Amino acid sequence: MSTDPLTSPVIRRWPRRTAYGLAGLALLVPTSTASAGWYFANQVVDARPREYPLEVRGFDGELVTLTRTEDTELDVPYALLWPTGHGRLGSVVRVDRGTVVRHVDEITRGTLQAGVRAATSSAVFDGDPLTARGLNFDEVTVPGELGPLPAWLIPGTSSTWAIAVHGRGGTRAEALRALPTLAELGAPTLVITYRNDEGAPPSPDRRYHLGGTEWHDVAAAIRYARSHGASDVILYGWSMGGAATMMALRHAPEADSVRAVVMDCPALDWTSTLRLNGRRRNLPPPLIWAAMRLVEQRIGAPLAELNQVRHAGSLRVPTLIFLDGDDLVVDPEPTRHFARLRPNLVRLVETGGGGHTRSWNVEPARYEAELAGFLRNVLDR
Repeated sequence: MSTDPLTSPVIRRWPRRTAYGLAGLALLVPTSTASAGWYFANQVVDARPREYPLEVRGFDGELVTLTRTEDTELDVPYALLWPTGHGRLGSVVRVDRGTVVRHVDEITRGTLQAGVRAATSSAVFDGDPLTARGLNFDEVTVPGELGPLPAWLIPGTSSTWAIAVHGRGGTRAEALRALPTLAELGAPTLVITYRNDEGAPPSPDRRYHLGGTEWHDVAAAIRYARSHGASDVILYGWSMGGAATMMALRHAPEADSVRAVVMDCPALDWTSTLRLNGRRRNLPPPLIWAAMRLVEQRIGAPLAELNQVRHAGSLRVPTLIFLDGDDLVVDPEPTRHFARLRPNLVRLVETGGGGHTRSWNVEPARYEAELAGFLRNVLDR
């Protein structure tokens, strides 16, 4: 296996050089702009409680009026989350100058009323596999490197298990959209938590490492599956969960047990993704560069080591990737490039108009058909 990026001796030489560069840069830019770059870097890696940037302006039992944003005006199914509740947003009724009016298909938990702070989520469903999707499951614990990791285990008849890995700042609910398809094919599915999740142990620095340490928890899930009867596994990662999946393939001794991979809008090149997000925040290129160096300092690894496109040649298993071309969170181009490099192993399914991890939301029937077809081919081999 490759050298663990977190223990590479090269990494220890960065801080002084980087500190000099950042200090020099600070003299050249306005304080407010430099602060924005610093804040941006912290947002990338700090494990924080969910934020609620939207205001519910009104709710009449059927229609909700929300702050207008790129997300709220996008006419695809969403979850609407607030501190004490969850609902499912339906179609857009009206877009005004500062607000959006949408149908509410269902309130699954809590009470929605004007004045509540809220957030949207592409993970449409709430609860657990039984309450959300009618699937029996067990609450289990995966022994992790830092402590016990809560997980859902949906039983199945196949000896090949699926392991579902949610994205940065997400929860196990991210996998609820895919669980019925996995269950229909008989694949036992382990939906995991990892370090810094609610209910899971924090990392020592309480920061995300963009897959650079989270892969250890994916490896722990593979060990759990194997010790409970799995002959091999399919790794299924969303966003940063895709990065952790690819890091596990590259570094984990357990990678020999991986039979196939599924990813949804995976973060395969953090440099490209951070540049995209910096530009969207109107940060000048020097500040984006500085923010990336700060991210590297915080996670203790070069972003280049987390670039999975550079390691496409090491891929050895069939891989299905869902991608939405209008993703404004994770740059889609590295994923397209990754697929072009390994056309014999990678099937890329691209949607449009949804955004980050919303291919299912845009075209659920197509998504489920592609997933089922890929998994049948894998399981029948």
